[in-house]
Amino acid sequence: MSMGRTSKRHPAGTGAETLSVGSAGSKAGCFKAGIYARLSADMDERKNESIEVQIEIAKKFVDEWNHSNNDRIEVAGCYTDLGKTGTNFNRDGFKRLMQDVRLGDINCVIVKDLSRFGRNYLEAGNYIEKIFPFLGVRFIAVADGYDTGADGNDAKQMASEIRNLVNDMYAKDFSLKARSSLAQRRKEGAYVGGPAPYGYRAEWEGRLRKLVPDENTADIVRYIYKKFIETESYKSVTDDLNNRKINPPAIYRKTGEVYCPPGADYKGWDKSGVERIIKSDTYSGRLVQGKTSITARNESNRIHKPEDEWVVKEEAHEPLIGTETAEKSAGVRRKLRERAESHEHPTEGCLIGENIFDKVLYCGVCGRKMTRHSYVKKYEDGTRKRMGGYFCLNGGSTKTDACPSSNRISNIELTNILFSLFAIEFTENLKKQKTYVETAREIVRQKKAELERNLRSAAHTKERLDGEESDKYMAYRSGRLSQKEYVAYKMQKEDRVRELERKERQFREQASSLERDGETYLKAVRALLKWKRNIPLKNEQVLTKELIETLIEKIYVYPGKRVEVLFTFSDSLLESAGKTSKNAPPLDEIPGSSVSGIGKDGGAE
Repeated sequence: MSMGRTSKRHPAGTGAETLSVGSAGSKAGCFKAGIYARLSADMDERKNESIEVQIEIAKKFVDEWNHSNNDRIEVAGCYTDLGKTGTNFNRDGFKRLMQDVRLGDINCVIVKDLSRFGRNYLEAGNYIEKIFPFLGVRFIAVADGYDTGADGNDAKQMASEIRNLVNDMYAKDFSLKARSSLAQRRKEGAYVGGPAPYGYRAEWEGRLRKLVPDENTADIVRYIYKKFIETESYKSVTDDLNNRKINPPAIYRKTGEVYCPPGADYKGWDKSGVERIIKSDTYSGRLVQGKTSITARNESNRIHKPEDEWVVKEEAHEPLIGTETAEKSAGVRRKLRERAESHEHPTEGCLIGENIFDKVLYCGVCGRKMTRHSYVKKYEDGTRKRMGGYFCLNGGSTKTDACPSSNRISNIELTNILFSLFAIEFTENLKKQKTYVETAREIVRQKKAELERNLRSAAHTKERLDGEESDKYMAYRSGRLSQKEYVAYKMQKEDRVRELERKERQFREQASSLERDGETYLKAVRALLKWKRNIPLKNEQVLTKELIETLIEKIYVYPGKRVEVLFTFSDSLLESAGKTSKNAPPLDEIPGSSVSGIGKDGGAE
């Protein structure tokens, strides 16, 4: 069955014709309307453009229409965007409106005027003249007298296009004026940023927003500068603030509490937060703004501007520190910078190497991922060697109480512990390599057979869904199935197809991973055999990132160099899997260390 194409000269036709195309589920002669209202971010927006006023104008139009016409309009919902520009359609409220339009819940869109719908001439025209007619949606702009469901709109199309073009030009002109106004306010010393910097409040003085000292935190800022000048260390200042339980800026803005209340979880200062305050010109009364700009098309896209384009205003507000303090602070910063630049780089020529434990090593106390550190050790004969290890950032930190004591382990200690654990875990397989190989091959064969069965099942299901979709589509085109019901079916069917495809990929990855892990494990067995026979072999040649992530799911490190290992393999792959060696015999080369291993099923012996 074929359907005639709607004439381009009649974008939406009469009300009854619109219903027959756009929403088979709606009752004849009744439109389900969605009222759309938008208010831009312009602070000087006229009062009669408010969201409430726009909605009220649209509802009044609906009441008057229903009183004097046979085809009724029912308001199904209101969709609003507050503080959104009209130069693009990337707006949450508009997206919800279009979603309901596509589902068939809305077949009439009402706005106060075309400028509230959008100020981009090309995109607005595309919706009004193409997308809405194709979906069978009636569009009404009340103040402009534009209604695609009413007779005589062919003559109004040109006026609509001219009005949209004027709106587009207005948006561009307004953007230029807004930028000029913003630059002028900056030059006059107005603070045009977001939340005020720590130590200040932002208050309106006439038409300018000014920074004034915050009596609660101004002394904290002065103390930060004083302590920095005394200690010449950002970290010392950070630790001091955390020991005093002074809330950082983000927490203070949220709670209004300068100090952390007793019994509450404390989220302390970072060194970077202290450094930002020390380096800021704001606290000496100097306001520097306009360092970045955004584009109208993408408000999240920030462009960093060169320093000569920044707007600087001297004595813009009351300073929190005097000239002497600012000069001393700058001197300390310069001293720290010169000290760092004067040092010969000790690690030159000693590469740091790959972090093989990056994805598996965690603190056993707080659960945080361990951080790698390294340094270059210089011997008496002049040779150098890179050393290193791992530590928990929370361990012994003043910022949080989650990990009260220091938790560290060196690369050598961790590697030797893992070698000893491997030797205990894989003793049986070291003796029975042939049995392991046969078992692994059989499992791969079974997995492949299972994969083939699942692939055949998925293909059969896809064929059945394709045939079912054809029947649904014919029912929709013949009018036996509403657009809403057809769209809901299509979405459900596509979800099922994506799930089938995801399972297909998963089965293939499992088979590939099984073969790869088996080969990797065999390499480890051979390496461990050589190691056990005391054949010289460097640890780095055995413990690779791929090997560690294949055999080990997680490694937990505890204070005192205690280590717990969670393996990835299970009984179905290795005969010794799931068996553990808890409280292993003392390791001569690592005094005081202890080790335990746990299979993926969590079992331990």
